[in-house]
Amino acid sequence: MRKYIFFAVVIAVIAVACKQDRNLVKATVVDTGDIALNGCGYLLKIEGEDRLMRPSNLPTAYMHDGYKVKVKYDSDGGGEVCAIYPKYDFIEIIQLTVIKPDLN
Repeated sequence: MRKYIFFAVVIAVIAVACKQDRNLVKATVVDTGDIALNGCGYLLKIEGEDRLMRPSNLPTAYMHDGYKVKVKYDSDGGGEVCAIYPKYDFIEIIQLTVIKPDLN
């Protein structure tokens, strides 16, 4: 009987762990250069979207160009104009609520 309870608990834990990534979107970190030198800093390119977003709270562990992550974020629509060569773009500023490496 204990064996069946153990396996039921293991299956429940696995099922709960698999659902955690359901609301996360895939993104890629893009280094556009230092803000002090006319860059825009580290931006996120959300998969399936053409625009870049600037996280206001990107942890330093994720500041690597081309790094694949999964994120959940909040946005109020605010942003700033940034000179990404060869044009100026409006960059939306977002607040990250969850960020983790994309291991897939």
